[in-house]
Amino acid sequence: MKAKKMFDSSNDLEKIELCQSGNTEAFSFLVEKYKSLVYQLALRMTGNYHDSEDIAQEAFLRAYRSLHQYNPTYSFSSWLYKITLNIIRDKMRKKDLAIPFLSQKEGNEEQAQTLLPNHNELTSNPEQWQVHQEYKNELQSAINALPFDQREIIILRHLQNLSYHEIARVLNIPLNSVKVRLHRARVQLKNLLQKR
Repeated sequence: MKAKKMFDSSNDLEKIELCQSGNTEAFSFLVEKYKSLVYQLALRMTGNYHDSEDIAQEAFLRAYRSLHQYNPTYSFSSWLYKITLNIIRDKMRKKDLAIPFLSQKEGNEEQAQTLLPNHNELTSNPEQWQVHQEYKNELQSAINALPFDQREIIILRHLQNLSYHEIARVLNIPLNSVKVRLHRARVQLKNLLQKR
């Protein structure tokens, strides 16, 4: 029961109110709760482990500094996603992002497993596991090749599992625009995968 309350958004609001009144320890709770989500979004968008760590740290720093602007009608996670995507956009504009994940020789297997949804790993059958790994790499490579607006909507919907309404809030676009953009992104992704 206690664990369930930890993920309750009203609990987030309590922590945010504590932070706003000067309790910095309350923000540690929020960082611990959401650090994996923010890091995963950054990793999936940039494809670079080091950049993703920096982006996640910057996202929490910006969130902490902007808590007085937080609108409680948004979920805290949606607000963090928005901040994270804005940082990534800024870095892309300034060309501050390093080489995408699939071009790098570094990174360990544990990090690679978190890049895409982790279905039952086929460790009992090495051949199937290899095919699965190749598919994941091809899919991530195709996602990386999408234009930024298509990449972000595919990642938010299919890898971060946000609802259409949450995506509309994060991207600050109408619900119909989410559906249209997602449809176009899926078509483009399908075309890229077929070419490969």
